[in-house]
Amino acid sequence: MRFNNRLFSLLIAALAASPAIAWDHDFTRGLDLYSTTDNGATIRLVCDPNRVYGGTESMVLIVFGGNSDLNTTATLTFPDGQTITASLVHGRLSKRDLAEHIWQPLLDGLRNTESVELTVGTASVTMNLGDAPAFTCI
Repeated sequence: MRFNNRLFSLLIAALAASPAIAWDHDFTRGLDLYSTTDNGATIRLVCDPNRVYGGTESMVLIVFGGNSDLNTTATLTFPDGQTITASLVHGRLSKRDLAEHIWQPLLDGLRNTESVELTVGTASVTMNLGDAPAFTCI
């Protein structure tokens, strides 16, 4: 069987132009769990859309360089210039502990951009997020 070179080239170009889907999704014990990993860092989003745990248990978990028990400052800088800085407590940025003017822009940035510069302490990486699923966090 012989491939049509032009068709093959168009297919490769279309796939290369398609945004990556980098988020994994799972549903466990009433919680939506989203996760993406790139450049040695992982961002996990835990959503409680049905208020199984009271509705304030939504959080962002950050693993950086294999360490998930981080107690330092995290800064997420999105391509539009929006910057979120908050204190990580055992690797968590919790909705319960963050002001609405920090939590909502954090969610919006993760929902609406395909990359983020993540700084944990003094180390930084740029993460490709790809297309975000319809996060159920509120």
